[in-house]
Amino acid sequence: MGKSTIISGLFVALVLCACGKENPSGEQAQPKRELTVLFSPGVSFSGAGYDDAILKAVVESMAEHPQVNHSLLRPETLDQARGMAQQWQESAGERSMLLLCGVQYEALAPSLSPGKGRVLLLDSRQTLENGVATLQLKRYGGAYLAGALCGGFPNVYIIKALDGDRMMDTVADGIQAGFEDTANVEAGKLVLSDSYKGVNMPDELFTYLYTHAEGEMGPERADMLVPVCGASRTGAYMFSNNCYYFSIGVGEDCSPFSDILPFSLVYDLGSIVKDYIGQWLEGEPWPAHQDFGLSTGHVYIQYNARYFELSPKQLLLWMEELPYMFTQEQYMEWEARYRPIALEQEASHAY
Repeated sequence: MGKSTIISGLFVALVLCACGKENPSGEQAQPKRELTVLFSPGVSFSGAGYDDAILKAVVESMAEHPQVNHSLLRPETLDQARGMAQQWQESAGERSMLLLCGVQYEALAPSLSPGKGRVLLLDSRQTLENGVATLQLKRYGGAYLAGALCGGFPNVYIIKALDGDRMMDTVADGIQAGFEDTANVEAGKLVLSDSYKGVNMPDELFTYLYTHAEGEMGPERADMLVPVCGASRTGAYMFSNNCYYFSIGVGEDCSPFSDILPFSLVYDLGSIVKDYIGQWLEGEPWPAHQDFGLSTGHVYIQYNARYFELSPKQLLLWMEELPYMFTQEQYMEWEARYRPIALEQEASHAY
């Protein structure tokens, strides 16, 4: 499969099951269940990305079920991924599961024949007729709500890793719409790169923000930074901490990265993956397709308790007045006000 197909240093992929062994009583042992995870082509695990959340969910599931064999595959290209999926299909039995991590596999999934095994495709709107189950985590509605919660700030600055990635486009567009609908001003926007290099440029982002703080960024210390840029976000949070700009978290709880961060927009893909793995292990059927999002509780706002407890004392050291130091109660009031609109946005948007 090539040097990068098995993720070393995290797990040893046990590919052979104990099908032919007998237990001490002389009875043939039950074959082990086998979970195969096919990550996005060329993925670089950084602790801040889509595949990292899936990896964490698989790690936790396998820790709870050590009797399950698991293979973690990281193809370099789609062609290599196709070969891995075909190889899985040739050997899959009724106790096998294949997890396809992401929309990149929408073209591959219809060609598979799960047989007695199970295949789950993440982040697809398709309903397939070949037995492959699909699910969609809808992101726009939650992003709209997060943007609306920033409406009390005079300027919001959205930082994207790149244009053209459906997931990042959806989140950035939703945040922009939510902010502009409530604040009645345009959001600023920065795109870091024309390629996926933009997801891993924290130093370059910090340098850019620092050198442009009195220019394109504007001199107002009340600006809100919104990093939709993978691991590059740590550069934004470093700037936030050092230059006293507010920021929010995107994707997961980002409160450990910044002291001046009132809330995070959380996309809990991990719990969805864990639930599907659990249902497979229990022999429960999967629906052909399922949508998740703000309406199901898998997308939500998580408030940073440390910020609301400590930041007023800290920020008084550098700002005489705190016009944008909104209380958690104020944010929760806004959340209750804008949530119905955000749910409508989620229902009307494909992603």
